[in-house]
Amino acid sequence: MKKYKKNFNGHFNVTKSTEHVNILLGSDLELFIDPYNIANNLQNKVAKKVYLRSKSFLENLNRTYIVPNDRINGLAFLSHLQEANEYGFGYSKTNKGKGIGLTKAEVIFDSLSNNLFARGGASITNEAHNVLLLVKGIGADNMSDTLANVCRDIFADFTYEQCVLHNIPTSKVQIEYFDSTRNCWMFKDANLPSFAGKKIILVPKFLIGGERAYTSAFNWFISSNYLSKEILAGTLKVNGSKGFINRFKNGTRRAIIKNINKHFRKPKGELVDFVKKYNGSLLEFQTHIKNNFPNITDEQLLLMLNLN
Repeated sequence: MKKYKKNFNGHFNVTKSTEHVNILLGSDLELFIDPYNIANNLQNKVAKKVYLRSKSFLENLNRTYIVPNDRINGLAFLSHLQEANEYGFGYSKTNKGKGIGLTKAEVIFDSLSNNLFARGGASITNEAHNVLLLVKGIGADNMSDTLANVCRDIFADFTYEQCVLHNIPTSKVQIEYFDSTRNCWMFKDANLPSFAGKKIILVPKFLIGGERAYTSAFNWFISSNYLSKEILAGTLKVNGSKGFINRFKNGTRRAIIKNINKHFRKPKGELVDFVKKYNGSLLEFQTHIKNNFPNITDEQLLLMLNLN
């Protein structure tokens, strides 16, 4: 008989439905804080705070270090992005991942430096969901770790509210976060629950997601909403439209999105070309994600707990 690992709600005798993700204790769920879920839920106070904080962090990072290519000080600034094991998210099955650390700080700095928009100071790379979509080298895990570090105090406040609501004991600990007023990293005290001597931070369910294939989704979105219309209208010249258009006996024509996408799709690092060509496509894609990528359900979360 399989022995299941402990989970947060079970350990603290929480039997009611919760706003927070019920995480494993001592191991990670393959989930991530998803910036698209943040940007698409700004009516929620936690999402709004996280969005504004992360935007301030990226503005400071890009303006102060990426645009002037100040790598030495930029890496020092990013070195504060340390392990975020208290959240229980990521790929690690033993909860011993290194988070961002110095090596990943280099990856983030170099990835942004190599991006046309970030290097040029474009405002769209001040939003976390656009960075996740457009910056090669920054994936779901790195972005989730970044948001977890930058917004640690916001999520700590949410955690404490959940603990008060569900009668979960807490103790005072010190946490580090990015202070958007001072534009620097700061420490503060927080009341958090713990397990085996390690602090725990909870996240609202609606902010998390799996590793969504945003590059593929954006390519398909562009093929469906822009390229196909140009091909049908004849404004996009291609060598023979036979494989891109179905012609019916009644005279109607229909774009073959699968073939268009296969021919015109771009890797992550080149998606900026679509963004430059199709004004407004990023905002439209954000709405597309909201309407077509549902949040993880309680049933899916329960299944993930039981499979670990």
